[in-house]
Amino acid sequence: MSKRLVCMCNMVTEKEIYTSLVKGARSTTEIQKITRAGTSCGRCLPWIDSIVEEFIAALPDDPQQRIYFGE
Repeated sequence: MSKRLVCMCNMVTEKEIYTSLVKGARSTTEIQKITRAGTSCGRCLPWIDSIVEEFIAALPDDPQQRIYFGE
């Protein structure tokens, strides 16, 4: 996770996308609603899709493990 810009149009960083995922976003559409990433030109959508897919693939299988109590 870094401060690299994913969406140049709306100045959204990779860290902001991961933060949204940790707080409960589970799709590119939800990321778009929360951060506005990918809502202008759309060139970053494949990158956002891959970030979301990687995050979801890394989630534990046990639903109890998905509860996030941090910030």
